[in-house]
Amino acid sequence: MTLPPFQRLLDAHAGDVLRFLVGAVGRDDAEDAFQETLLSALRAYPGLEHADNLRAWLFTIAHRRVVDERRRAGRRRDAALPAAPPSPGADTAFDEHDSLARAIALVAQLADPMREAVLLRIVADLSVDDTALVMGLRPGHVRVLVHRGLRRLEQLLGAQRHAVTDGDAPTMERST
Repeated sequence: MTLPPFQRLLDAHAGDVLRFLVGAVGRDDAEDAFQETLLSALRAYPGLEHADNLRAWLFTIAHRRVVDERRRAGRRRDAALPAAPPSPGADTAFDEHDSLARAIALVAQLADPMREAVLLRIVADLSVDDTALVMGLRPGHVRVLVHRGLRRLEQLLGAQRHAVTDGDAPTMERST
């Protein structure tokens, strides 16, 4: 099987990869991770010998950027004081009202492996086997992570609805 041109690969999957990265590392670091993902993919693309599953290959590269970013964040956290959160701009205010942004914010509250499994499986629409390949896990483990993640999201959504009906603002704390 011959490889499709790199631009067609990007056109087909770049949006999903960026959404995965926003959910996995946050909006502030997603663009850098996205650029690093694309550069890594572009460097490796000419050396590919077959095109069995380019989507999973691209998400594997993105997943590695997520792992790298978490390592960097851990080192920064140890070396520096936390920075003040940026003040919201007009684009942030708009995104907060967008349903996809709200969904990703909700998914961001999940623990790391659970969040990645849900993002890859649901948002990126990868199969269980491809998600397992990307994450370096067994398919059964991916199924469990996705199941638990969806159950936790259901609980979080119920808590948000309950808070809104009681007149409180929903909280967006991250679970561990």
